[in-house]
Amino acid sequence: MRNLPLVKYADLFGNVSLCSINKVATSNNIAICVCRESSHVGWLIDWNREFRGGGECYFMPASTQEAIQSCSHKERLLKWLERDVKVARLNVCEYAAVLCDLLKDEGSLVLACAHFFYHSLSEKHISESQVKPLCGVLPLLDNYGRVIKNRSRVLVPGKGSKWAALMGSNPWSSEGYVELAEDYLQSGHFAGQYTPEKQLMQFLTTYAVASDIPCLCPPNSVVPAVSGPLTKQNSFLLLDWLRAMKYKGISVPEKFLKCIKEGSWLKITLSGCPGYRPPSESFFHTSSWGSMFQNGAVLVDIPLIDFSFYGSEIANYKPELEMVGVMFEYGEACEYIGKHLMSLAASASLTRSNVFSILKFIKFLRENYLSPEKFISSINQGRWLRTSCGDRPPVQSVLFDEEWSTASQISNIPFVDHNFYGEEIYHFEEELKLLGVVVGFENRYELVINYLKPSTDLHVLNRRAFVLMLQCLQSSNSGDKIVNMLQNKKCLKTNLGYKYPAECFLPDPEWGSLLHVFPCFPMIDLNFYGNGILSYRREMKQLGVATDFDKAKKAFCQAFRQRASSCSLTKENALAFLPCYRLLTEKRCSLSDLKQCVTEAKWLCTRLGDARSPKDCILYSPGWKSVSKIARLPFLNDRDSCYGQGIHEYKNELKRLGVVDELQDGVEFVIAGLCLPRDLGSVTRTSMLALLDCIRIYLEKKSLPLPDSFFQTISRKWIKTRAGYCLPNECCLYTSKWALYLQQDDGPFVDEEFYGNRIADYRNELNAMGVVVDPKEGCPLLVRHLGFQFDMEVITRIYSFLRDLRWEPEKGDPQHIWIPNDSEQGLWASAEKCVLHDKDGLFSQQLHVLDKYYDKNLLGFFHGAFGVKSNPSVDDYCKLWKEWEISGLEVSEAECCAFWGYVMNHWTSRTEKTLTENLMKLPVDSNGDRVPLSGKHDVFIADDLLLKDLLEPVSPQPIFIWLPLKSLPQIPRVKLLEFYQKIGVQLISECVQKKDISSTSCNPLNRTEFFIGKGLVRLILGFLANPPLNMEVQKRHEAVLCLLKATVLESGEPITVSYELKLSSGEVVHRIASRMIRWDREGSKLYTQKLDQSRGHQGRIEYATYFADVIAQGVLWDRKEHIVALAELIKLAFLLEFNEEAVEFLLKSKNLQIYEEDMKFLCSTSTLL
Repeated sequence: MRNLPLVKYADLFGNVSLCSINKVATSNNIAICVCRESSHVGWLIDWNREFRGGGECYFMPASTQEAIQSCSHKERLLKWLERDVKVARLNVCEYAAVLCDLLKDEGSLVLACAHFFYHSLSEKHISESQVKPLCGVLPLLDNYGRVIKNRSRVLVPGKGSKWAALMGSNPWSSEGYVELAEDYLQSGHFAGQYTPEKQLMQFLTTYAVASDIPCLCPPNSVVPAVSGPLTKQNSFLLLDWLRAMKYKGISVPEKFLKCIKEGSWLKITLSGCPGYRPPSESFFHTSSWGSMFQNGAVLVDIPLIDFSFYGSEIANYKPELEMVGVMFEYGEACEYIGKHLMSLAASASLTRSNVFSILKFIKFLRENYLSPEKFISSINQGRWLRTSCGDRPPVQSVLFDEEWSTASQISNIPFVDHNFYGEEIYHFEEELKLLGVVVGFENRYELVINYLKPSTDLHVLNRRAFVLMLQCLQSSNSGDKIVNMLQNKKCLKTNLGYKYPAECFLPDPEWGSLLHVFPCFPMIDLNFYGNGILSYRREMKQLGVATDFDKAKKAFCQAFRQRASSCSLTKENALAFLPCYRLLTEKRCSLSDLKQCVTEAKWLCTRLGDARSPKDCILYSPGWKSVSKIARLPFLNDRDSCYGQGIHEYKNELKRLGVVDELQDGVEFVIAGLCLPRDLGSVTRTSMLALLDCIRIYLEKKSLPLPDSFFQTISRKWIKTRAGYCLPNECCLYTSKWALYLQQDDGPFVDEEFYGNRIADYRNELNAMGVVVDPKEGCPLLVRHLGFQFDMEVITRIYSFLRDLRWEPEKGDPQHIWIPNDSEQGLWASAEKCVLHDKDGLFSQQLHVLDKYYDKNLLGFFHGAFGVKSNPSVDDYCKLWKEWEISGLEVSEAECCAFWGYVMNHWTSRTEKTLTENLMKLPVDSNGDRVPLSGKHDVFIADDLLLKDLLEPVSPQPIFIWLPLKSLPQIPRVKLLEFYQKIGVQLISECVQKKDISSTSCNPLNRTEFFIGKGLVRLILGFLANPPLNMEVQKRHEAVLCLLKATVLESGEPITVSYELKLSSGEVVHRIASRMIRWDREGSKLYTQKLDQSRGHQGRIEYATYFADVIAQGVLWDRKEHIVALAELIKLAFLLEFNEEAVEFLLKSKNLQIYEEDMKFLCSTSTLL
């Protein structure tokens, strides 16, 4: 049903057409509308047909809309049509809005739309409030026939418009203004409605804001039309436009206003002749002054607005004319005349008659009671007045008279050219004054300064010229030009000729005498300039002239220093300065810097022949006599050949300058000038005590030590002591503190008999000189003095003194000790060659043993202070042994025991290294009282006693290391053997080459068959645990393990072995031996001959004896003193077949036992038994 053509609409020809609901509801190309108000139905249908559907927009037929309006369910039907059929409900205003959006770029339709708006408003289908916004979006047709939808402003068509009449073309096009087409001016017929001519334009002017002058805002651009003449009508139109802008408060654009001001569009009259000028060059005159400027009173014509052309109406536009630059005032006319004249002067100089015409015009204005101020201000800056310096402005010119004669000597002043203008110029003095010309001098010092001649044009200035310059400088706030010129010119007359100002001095009665000390100061010639020049002191100072005491002092000080440094300051200069200094002091002048200069310079002559500063000089008085013999002192040269005795008259002045006259004030000179004579006898008691007094005063005043130079001077032997003349730091002052330890003759004490008892009062002063006063500080000195002593009592007292004061030597102190001998002299021995004790008496030939000579109370002092060894060191023992080696003699048993006893007690890794590197020979066992020394490589440790017994008888020399005959507590044999091994002694078992030469072979034998079982092991462990053996548990167990791990081999014949030992000489010790039992400890083998039971008890006891000896020697090879005892026990146990109960009883009978750790070891070796 929705596709059936049910919906009616009026087409473009007024006929009724049909379309389906779906076409209306879903199509974007057709829209069906109904009117909201029944009165609009026919109106909209007719106009819609005029717009040809407005883009497929159609209304339902009028009959259909009437039927809908009369329907009882009208609202429901309309809602259905809007919702489902998409029918639009429109009034005229809504249709107009839709129409503006739907109209295309077709000029006729756009024009028709404007007519639609106009007639709809006329018929009151829309209101004014509705039409204004609609006109704002109304498309318009411009003068080129283009459809304009977006625009900023709208111009009325150019035809018949005011803007076109005035402007010609559209100057607003760049600003978005649209000029309407002329079609809007014409009449028209649309939709049965008629629009009269120009009626539509009035509508658009009202509602679309189509504007024309004066409602338009002027463009910010140049308008060509105003560059030339404007008609009267256009001139008033332009002025009305400006008035409208001013009324609306709108500022006129800058470029637009400028072109109006400068355009030649305004009609004027010039001396009765018409013309056109820019407003800015035109005048709106009044009858009071207009005629005056037109009657030829001046050389310049005034362009006046032509009232005959514009009529009286022009007077109504005075504000607008003033806005564009038209001038109204008399003063402005004067300025115009002046500028015109100045423009003439710029192009060509004004003639003499021109200038007089100007002056006459000014006089004319004054006589007519008119102010010439504006005219003068317009011409007084122009360069038109001829002067001596060329054309100048009046304000830069001067009218010459006699008052300017002196100034003309020093300045190039632009005087009005008298030769050019003649005497007539003086008739216009008042007019020249009004123009700014200077008439009369009247203290015009600035002009003199401004036009000063170059310094090259000024040679010698006379008195008047120089005073005029000072007057200029005095009256001016900026006289730099004069200062710069005069400073660089020798312009001042002085007693030494013409000088630069900076070289000159303006004398003063108070301090002028200072400048007479030296004849080198140029002072201004007051006879030439007169005393009046003194009133220009400030100006003279500006020029650089020294006018005050400070500059005079500075110059004097400079000259003083220069002459002093070049040694050209004569005695006359000095004697002239001292009374001047007295006078300045009396007048209480500020003399600090002068005093500093004089006190620092070296200008006073001394008796030493040199020049010194006052503080380095002495004015002689009797108090200096006592020290003058031992010091070179700088006394002022008061001999007749120099200052003479008259110098003493200025004692007070010299003291103020720093010269010293009293001894107590000049002790520094004595300290610095001390000069000891070669003849030390000249240093008398009086001189010495006087010097000490000076030192006392010096130390009290300075609170500082004496200077290094003083010590350099006294660093010679000049102080008399009990030990002769000594350096100060090599002598001591004997006091009661020293008396507690020493006598006066024991050291270099100051000779009190020579210097007297008062010398003790100067202990501080002597100490400051370096003399030792405190006994604690005298220890190093007494140590150095020891070397000159040979009396044992004195030396002992000194050592006791050093000990009691706990003296410790420093680097460089002597390290020698006095060793008395049979003679009275004795000797000084180095502390390194001394030792406190030698209990064994081995070192009597090598070291000095101090306990033989000194009390035991001093021995500790020698040890602490000198580092004397308490006992000989390892190195000492090594040196002793080396001496024994070199001597080739045998040593005694006691000496050998003492040596090796010390070594064992002081054994360290260093001891081991020292002995290993230094001992080339070692003691060997010779079975006598003396012990020979043999080469270390031919001495062996008898770790196998059987081998020892075999080789010792056949050896050509003793080869076995020496051991004490008795086991001494301080030399345990076991430890001694360890030490021998550590220093390189070899074991005999490791060095002997063995070879079995038995004819029969050996068969392995079980240990138990060889009687090595628990009974034997128990017996050995019990013996080794005996406390006297002092054998550690580990050692005991190692000895037993060596036995248990040995392989037992049995032979039917005696065991025969060949033994060879090679010595370092190449000789071989050889021995062949046969035994029943042999233990090769190195090879861990036990060789045994089979026990022959057929021999009975004899064979058994013989076998038991060999068995016990071999086992005991193998276990205790390093403790042979216990071998016999162990062998006896083993032999007895062998006969008892090592029965455990019998062994236990045997051990107890010998007071031996098995300890717990040995029992555990015995249990752990069960697998080896």
